[in-house]
Amino acid sequence: MKVLFMGDSITYLNAWVSHFNKMMKPEHHLNIAVSGAHWCDYEKTIYDGNPVWRAEDGGGPNNTICNQVEKVLRAKDETHPLYKKDQAYDDFDVIFVSAGTNDAIPTAVPTPEEINTQFINGDNTTLPLEKVDRKTFAGAMRYTYEHLRRLYPKAKILYCSPVQAAENIRSFASIKLKGQVIKAICDRISDVVFVDTFNCGICGIYEEWQKNGRDLIDGLHPNNNGGKKIAEYNARAVKYQFL
Repeated sequence: MKVLFMGDSITYLNAWVSHFNKMMKPEHHLNIAVSGAHWCDYEKTIYDGNPVWRAEDGGGPNNTICNQVEKVLRAKDETHPLYKKDQAYDDFDVIFVSAGTNDAIPTAVPTPEEINTQFINGDNTTLPLEKVDRKTFAGAMRYTYEHLRRLYPKAKILYCSPVQAAENIRSFASIKLKGQVIKAICDRISDVVFVDTFNCGICGIYEEWQKNGRDLIDGLHPNNNGGKKIAEYNARAVKYQFL
């Protein structure tokens, strides 16, 4: 099995990824997650294939999942200077995208009609991918899926819901809502596996901001115990897909 990990700091910091790799023993794995990453693009997001964290502006406008996709696109393009001749991006059987905790809180779960605006035109024809609004969850998730599916036609693509955190940094209600939004859009795409990592066992009431709690090292990011819980939950989702 070859695995690609995409996402935000919860994935970048490797607590759950390292446990997942110990359990599943993939032949090859690559982690391109970036701290502070958003699902949704910013107004000024530019796809430069180099998503990075910038503390001075809360993460940076190019620090989005779609720019992580751009990094993969360039690494796979033999005509591009960023083409990876070491074949690190050649093929994947499993692709995790785990993000959402850093995005703005939605007002509600979008209705099927609202989600459809990023999939279908008013005359019921398919909305071209280049016209989707990637500043929305639906637009960014569809854009990410279609490019990954084209590059890796046989891969299992899994979108994970964010996990709970200390209440004063990420409220239970906000994280729960974001997971419901991601699930609703996964339902529309259909070919994406929704992994409700929210239910991995991490509970915000046992966590405190800037202190090491039961499962989170600082109220937001998993410690060793929390990393095991996420890894075990996500590994079960992968095993189920390959039964």
